[in-house]
Amino acid sequence: MADGGTELVNFKCVQCEKKNIKKEADIYCVECQEYYCSPCTDLHKMFPLMSTHQFIDKSSFNTVILQKALPEKCEAHKTELLDMYCADHDDVACVTCIAIKHRKCQHIHSIPGDVDYLCKEIDADKTISELIRIKTKIEEAERAKKLLIKELNVQKEKATESIRQFRKEIEEILDTFEKSTLKTLEEKYKNSKEKLGNEIKNLHRHIDELKLSSQKLTKSVGNKAQEFVAVKTSRKQIIEATEAEAQSVTKSSDVKVEFIADSTIKDVLKDFKTFGLIAVSNTENLRDKMYIVERKKQVNIKHVNDLRQCSVNGSCFIDNELLFLTDYVNNTLKLINLSSESIKDQLNLEAAPMKICQISTNDFAVSLTNQTVQFVTIGNKVYTTKQLKLDHRCYGLAYKDNKLFISDSGSALYIYDMNGTLLKKITTDGQGNEIFNANRDISVSSDGNMIYVANYNSLIVLDLDGNFKATITDPDVINPIGVCTDKRGNIFMFGWYESKIVQINEKTSKILGIFGKVLNSTSCAFHLKHNRLAVTIHNSDTVDVYDLLYIQ
Repeated sequence: MADGGTELVNFKCVQCEKKNIKKEADIYCVECQEYYCSPCTDLHKMFPLMSTHQFIDKSSFNTVILQKALPEKCEAHKTELLDMYCADHDDVACVTCIAIKHRKCQHIHSIPGDVDYLCKEIDADKTISELIRIKTKIEEAERAKKLLIKELNVQKEKATESIRQFRKEIEEILDTFEKSTLKTLEEKYKNSKEKLGNEIKNLHRHIDELKLSSQKLTKSVGNKAQEFVAVKTSRKQIIEATEAEAQSVTKSSDVKVEFIADSTIKDVLKDFKTFGLIAVSNTENLRDKMYIVERKKQVNIKHVNDLRQCSVNGSCFIDNELLFLTDYVNNTLKLINLSSESIKDQLNLEAAPMKICQISTNDFAVSLTNQTVQFVTIGNKVYTTKQLKLDHRCYGLAYKDNKLFISDSGSALYIYDMNGTLLKKITTDGQGNEIFNANRDISVSSDGNMIYVANYNSLIVLDLDGNFKATITDPDVINPIGVCTDKRGNIFMFGWYESKIVQINEKTSKILGIFGKVLNSTSCAFHLKHNRLAVTIHNSDTVDVYDLLYIQ
């Protein structure tokens, strides 16, 4: 008993507690995972379905024995234990699940009865390592998404400021309109006022002349000669004044100044609902740190029907972890499943394939040695569709905005539309200097605004119209031949012979680091979701696959 007569109860009987009775538990039921006092335990045992339940005495409540004795329960059938195993589906289940979902299965085991045999088939340590590895990756992904939220908040503030700045710019334009309109109003007003002023002066002159003539005529009375002159002069003044008065009445003077608004301005503005578009990009933060190689493996790509050793020139990842490879020697297009490290499909082509690029989710373009671009589609199988027959060699391939970019392994880069119409042939820069001397692989930049072309001694940067922008070189890359991007702001580049894979920041062209040496590599492809880089090798039945980590 505690001070004040209150009983200290460490483990309460769940049934008594439901009745607002505080009573210490004497027994723990393993199957129900609940504590009971002795009377409630007796009631518990009275039910036939619970008569076989395992009970643990309260002396073991705080021991490791109890902690190890807690079996997992079925999520679907809360009171049932996961004590059955279906080998056909590699699935642990309760008795009810076996009866419902696995009644036709042939290899059902009782886990308590066959535990020694079953445990021979598993590797707990390996599973723990895998759990830790994937947990680390998930945590990294979670951190990356949290960073994206922070970046999203920053971008929202920038966008808000841009909207307000845009409004200010519009207000400045409106202010200019207002000033210009007011200036025009002032000019029109001054002109009209000046014109009316001149007319008033002219009328006032006639008034003065008529007044003077009247005075002269009055003074001339009694002098016939002066009277005659005064009358004649006055008659002339009367005629001129009458004409001036008539003109003043009939003349249309500008005495009305008004503003007539241009309604088209308001009509145009009414057609707009917002200041502009709000674009949301799913591109991750541009990375400016070096990837770390977590592991490297070689995946066999040899098919049973291959007559010669493989020699892959081009590669392209698909979102579901499939990798397209162009086998030059065997005239085939291979679809590799990297998860199972097996060949999912293989398509024979009419000529040797060089490079491959993705056009849409299921459509791809392949360059062939017979001056052809062959389009293929993935369905249940890989099959060919249309072709583009060209008049030059087809080597490197890239696609963007309904345009195909094709290198000829020489001195020219071609831009075609999807119907095969030549849009542009690029050989020189703005000053007339030749750009290429042995162009190879092509890749689109992470932001989609530039094209990277691997050339004999450099990486050439062009815009989507084919205009030369820059040259990137690195002494560790001998004879650049392969290039791809990670869609996060980095370029992977390597060369022929004994070269190195380098990572380059797209924004700064800074060399961030080197993965290691490669020999006679031909192409590379990056899988965004899995941070995976595939590198193909000349005259090799395997492809190198790098699993990469990015440390924040």
